[in-house]
Amino acid sequence: MFGGFGGLLGSFIVFLLLHSIPPMRGVKQSLINHLGKVGYYTLYSLVSTAVLIWLIHEVWAAPYVELWPFEPWAARATTHIMPFSILFFVMGFVRPNPLSIGPGKGFDKERMGIVGGVRHPILWGFALWAGAHLFANGGLAEVLFFAGLLLLSVGGMFIVDRRKRRLMGDEKWFELSSGTSNIPFVGLIKGGNCRPTLKDAFGVVLAVLSFGLVLWLHPVLFNVSPLSGFL
Repeated sequence: MFGGFGGLLGSFIVFLLLHSIPPMRGVKQSLINHLGKVGYYTLYSLVSTAVLIWLIHEVWAAPYVELWPFEPWAARATTHIMPFSILFFVMGFVRPNPLSIGPGKGFDKERMGIVGGVRHPILWGFALWAGAHLFANGGLAEVLFFAGLLLLSVGGMFIVDRRKRRLMGDEKWFELSSGTSNIPFVGLIKGGNCRPTLKDAFGVVLAVLSFGLVLWLHPVLFNVSPLSGFL
């Protein structure tokens, strides 16, 4: 059934259902009431990691159906895009941002840093990662995996916008979101700024170290070097 893609389909459905919990305030609050805030986030992180590992396993286990062949230029494009993906992702966790997922306390509208460049840096990090890997992976299972995560990341930006606006109220939302945009750097045209803080500098250093770690671990975990397109 499903031509060997049943496991991939099932794991992806579970992945989507799991990530539909945070936007559902009633369900999320009920879980927090039962588990406590620390318990909820700990359990959610562990289950999310387990489901992601399951999903990746099913991608590898699915039959290989080639949609397009591997090309060295695609590997090079992926390697060029990934530093920006990792930078956005790491900075999104380091930099306070009440408009998106991640920490919100301590946001300074006068020193917006990465938030002035892109409103949802973590989601853009995921989107760039997924989009970049579409170039270099032409198998049907891989394309379904990365295209699905790309659509989920981009769609998640608008879902988070709607949820944050509802929670904050229109006045507070427009006050904080002015000078930001879902499209990278368009917010600067609207009067935003990218003036950094020390946390931004720390985020850049951490992103550089993370990229180096990825270059080292990728061949070990996935048997493919990110530098293969250059060799």
